[in-house]
Parts: sequence; structure tokens; C-alpha cells
Amino acid sequence: MIKAAKPVVLITGVSSGIGLETAKLFAAKGWIVVGTVRGRAQTAALRALQLDLQLADMVKPRDLERVVQTAWRTYGRIDALVCNAGYGVIGPIDTLEYAQMNEQLTVNSLAPAALVRLTVPLMRRQGYGVLVGVSSVVGRVGFSGYGIYAASKFALEGLFESLHMELAAAGIRTKLVEPSGVNTAFWDGLSQDGSNRTLTAETVAGVIFRAAIDKHSKLRYPVGQTKWLVLLRRIMPERWFLRILRRVITGS
Repeated sequence: MIKAAKPVVLITGVSSGIGLETAKLFAAKGWIVVGTVRGRAQTAALRALQLDLQLADMVKPRDLERVVQTAWRTYGRIDALVCNAGYGVIGPIDTLEYAQMNEQLTVNSLAPAALVRLTVPLMRRQGYGVLVGVSSVVGRVGFSGYGIYAASKFALEGLFESLHMELAAAGIRTKLVEPSGVNTAFWDGLSQDGSNRTLTAETVAGVIFRAAIDKHSKLRYPVGQTKWLVLLRRIMPERWFLRILRRVITGS
């Protein structure tokens, strides 16, 4: 097995939005990008990047195993894993089907855990690596109507916080990027008001790249309004914070 001269990053969900912009940035910085897509249809922007695209469904463990093993066999290294693929099931908990909740937790939480489980032994072998989880403001603060989505992101946060302590001695860094509302197709149909989606995918991609190359032990990288909400939660009595949040979100 020949080891590639350039660093290799595996990014899930590169078809559009944050994943696409992250893939573009890593490629522009000279990295080899292995990117997962769900379907065979590819946008012109994606084809132009000439990435190493791999078909993978986040709910199929064999797809995840194949992607990681193929990247390792092809390049002899995996310097970074960016767990970006995800989506949001939004609505009151009593309106959701069990299958919807199960898939939400699988895609946003269990698939990243499975990818980490597959990648960490390889990073241990090479003696270095970085794991980046793309979380959300809703991974730190629960919003009305976002219960199962928040559950999936809170789980991701707990996983990566544990890994941050577990893997440090092995030379494997762990990072969480926590954007607030991003102006991408992710939110289409979830909200009638796009005014709170002030971040761009390019901005979040820039933070993901900086987190991946950051040699310090910093775990969390809040982006946009996330840092202010987390600060307010820290300094305010919980009942006041939740009351204000409820009024802002629901108007009641």
C-alpha cells in the first residue's frame, strides 16, 4: 500500500450546502477529498471539483465500512474525518412516526459513531488524525419543535466530548463545529422565516477547515449566534433563560 503524499480527508454528505463548500475548501488547500453522496446524480459544481466521490447511505453500515476501507486502501492514510451528513426532522414529538425518529438518530448520531469506530484504529496505526463533528446550536440549546433533531445533535455532542478525552493520548484530536441557522437548502420546508439563517455555508466550511488543522486541544467551535446563546445559558438562571427562549421561538 502506497501512502499518498497529500493529506486525505473523508467528508460525508458533499452533494450540497456545508458539505460541498467544505469539500471545495479542503481541495483548494491541497487535500485529497473523499466525499460521500447518496445518489448518482451530481451537480456541475460537484463534478468540476474532481473529488473521489463514494456512494454511501448513512443508514447502511456496509456502505460506511466500504467507504473507509476504500479510502485507506487507495491512499494509505486518513488525516481527517468530517462527519457532516445530516438532516432535520422537525415537528411536535407526538406527530412523528417511530421510523422517522429512528432514521433521524441513525443519520445524525449513530452513523458518525460508526464512522469513528471504523476510522480510529487506522488513525491509531498512523499515530495522528482529527475527527470533526458538524453539530448545531440545537446541540447545545433545545428549541420548541426540534426535539428529535436536538436529541440527535445532543448525542453527537456527548459522543465527541467523550472522544476528546478518550483519544487525546493517541494523538487523535476531536472537534465540534456548532453553527446556528445556515442559509442552505437544509432548512427548506422547515421554517417559513429565513431571517435567522444569517450564516453562509462558506463561513461554516471555513471554521471546519480551521478546526481540522488546529493543533490545540480546543473542542468546540461555535459559529454565529451559538456562542451568545451558550453564554446566556451559562450566566442566566435556567428558568429565565428558558422563558426568554420560549418567547423568542414561539412568541408566547
